[in-house]
Amino acid sequence: MFKSAIVTLTLWYVLLSVGLSLLFSGVLYHVSTRELEEALHNQYQEITNNDHDVGSQKYVSIELDTRSQHLWQQLVYFNVLVIAGSGIISYLLARRTLKPIEEAHQAQIRFTAEASHELRTPLTAMKADTEATLMDRSDDPAVLRQTLQGNLQDIEKLEKLANHLLEISRYKSKAAPTLEDINLETVIQKALKQFEQPIHANQLKVRVDINPVHVKGDSQGLQQLVIIVLDNAIKYSRTKGVIDVNLTDNNKAATMTITDEGMGIRAEDLPHIFERFYRSKTVNNDKREVLGYGLGLPLAKDIVELHKGSIEIKSEENKGTTATIKLPLL
Repeated sequence: MFKSAIVTLTLWYVLLSVGLSLLFSGVLYHVSTRELEEALHNQYQEITNNDHDVGSQKYVSIELDTRSQHLWQQLVYFNVLVIAGSGIISYLLARRTLKPIEEAHQAQIRFTAEASHELRTPLTAMKADTEATLMDRSDDPAVLRQTLQGNLQDIEKLEKLANHLLEISRYKSKAAPTLEDINLETVIQKALKQFEQPIHANQLKVRVDINPVHVKGDSQGLQQLVIIVLDNAIKYSRTKGVIDVNLTDNNKAATMTITDEGMGIRAEDLPHIFERFYRSKTVNNDKREVLGYGLGLPLAKDIVELHKGSIEIKSEENKGTTATIKLPLL
């Protein structure tokens, strides 16, 4: 589809270039021949000093024809070069013009395919468990309870994925959020309270160094941003590891850093961490069951960009990760 679009766009570019070139050549030829004729008449008249000399008219006519023909040949060569050059340049320009559209189209196809796959996996598990239970003739309450518990877990996964997809759609639409005065210190404290149970379960030590820093933003979005980054730091930390949470401002931007001592991210995975559904092989090979769909960081980036800020992830495998978020001050 895009190949034919490139060819079509190239032809339009070439036709436009050739049309302008021919128009310019025609005007140039007409003006040049007229100026040349007047110049030859004036030049010969100065030599002969006779305005009615028949020979001068003949000479001017021959000289004009010769020079006009030479000019015509040069314009033909020029237009041939224009056609050849515009063809090459138009093709390159057409490819460059359509490249972002093609990339967005391919990303949309991948996104749809990956989302469908992630939705199908829990649905398949639910269907298999339900069919197995229905085929079982016994009315054992324990079996029924186990099936319902498994289905409930799969439903929770689907709910989490659906919420992620809805949030991504919300922030990708670039709809202007309701901006208000937000104290990031309060946002971080609320997020930390939500993670008290997993922090205690993994025996993690959280060192907090934050001060009141006010930004103008979307309360729900900033809360979700902090939760995403904290959630990653906790999920991928080693047992009894340390997590540092810092918040400062430098009169230009609020800077929040969250550092963990977890499994880290491989160097080859770092360029892809903001791609939807991308999961590092380090995570996939980890013995623990780390739940996630690879949608958290892409969503975090969308939230940060909507607030005209920046997010940077630095990591080293088996040593830890540091997430740095900068947001404009109020």
